[in-house]
Amino acid sequence: MRLLRARLLSFFTDLVLWAYLLYGGFTLYYLAARWSPWKPEEKLVLPSLSSWEWAVVLVGMLEITFLTRAFGPSLGERALGVHLLGEGDAPPTLAQRIAYFGFSHVALLFLGFGVWLAPQNPWHERWAGLRLQPLPSPERGVPRPPWYRTMYGLTAVLVVAMTLAVGWRLTEIDVRGLVRNTSKSMRIWRGLSNPDFSYLFQPDPRIKLSFIDGLIQSLYMALMATVTGIVVAFPLSFMGARNIAARNPVGWALYGLVRGFFNVFRAVESTYWAAIFAIWVGFGPFAGSLALFIHTIAALGKLFSEQVEHIDPGPVEAVTATGANLIQVVRYAVVPQVLPQFLAFSLYRWDINLRMATVIALVGGGGIGRLLFEYKDDLQWSLVGGVIILFMVTVWLMDYVSGWVRERIV
Repeated sequence: MRLLRARLLSFFTDLVLWAYLLYGGFTLYYLAARWSPWKPEEKLVLPSLSSWEWAVVLVGMLEITFLTRAFGPSLGERALGVHLLGEGDAPPTLAQRIAYFGFSHVALLFLGFGVWLAPQNPWHERWAGLRLQPLPSPERGVPRPPWYRTMYGLTAVLVVAMTLAVGWRLTEIDVRGLVRNTSKSMRIWRGLSNPDFSYLFQPDPRIKLSFIDGLIQSLYMALMATVTGIVVAFPLSFMGARNIAARNPVGWALYGLVRGFFNVFRAVESTYWAAIFAIWVGFGPFAGSLALFIHTIAALGKLFSEQVEHIDPGPVEAVTATGANLIQVVRYAVVPQVLPQFLAFSLYRWDINLRMATVIALVGGGGIGRLLFEYKDDLQWSLVGGVIILFMVTVWLMDYVSGWVRERIV
């Protein structure tokens, strides 16, 4: 079963990688072709091909997948820890590799039934005089060629290069423009380097908020979101831990539901939650606190549950052997093991929430971020510099204190 899984997953991995490389090449070509009929903003589009053209593309991907596997190990085989060997664990000869490449096409015509019927050594491998075997571990002292002289190494380099090239074009990086337009940013840098603390304690008459007021508001937004988030995330984390919750069908369902909640709500950034709550309850710190609260539950819940899943099972088995119920097992065998890490994660989350409290002000979350964005919109860069410096000092102090505390509780 292990070899069958390795065959299927490695083949699928190689096929997806070459599809990615092909699509990345098309994307680069499309972005470079100024005469392309597609709109410039449509950067990730499928080419407009006919059915037979798509068939040619699919055949091409299959051909190069077979080729890299025959003259591999391919990147998919290397990732799954397998490779092809000849008789007596000898490396495949050139004739065997060519035969394997040809017989793989015949196996595909029969939809790979040979692999399903004989996963240990399907007929297309037997005919080529090869078999798929696990890669030897480095401890066995079997020498391996340098990665840059292997098929998987060259493929990995190609994947990385394609990713960087596509990323460079899609993000529209313009180094010459960055250097050429440096003078346009000098006004900003001059303002930031001459911070204005006029409203450090005295409220700005227009915004009716001082720097200190905004900072304290942000601190308490982060604190309230963290504390209330911990209260909810703590019990949910045990329901989202496989070794605690998933002991029967009901537990599996609960585990899937809670883990799904963590993944979905953590994937939505706090800015979007703040925009929703700003419309729901009105602009201000309450909307920001609710946004941070939701995101904190999901983020801490995932961290907590993963920590629970990695506990030492010995104490759990010992407490269970005494006839304790699930709540008692959690109370006496699980919580003592995870509590220090839970506290460390919670302190770190407060630090994160303080930083996020600044960003969510962009959509009406309140706090010191409101001052920052108001002054930025008015191009008052000296006041922006004052707010940034105050916030930087606060974050630095919090980071130092929370780090000191974490070192003593973990």
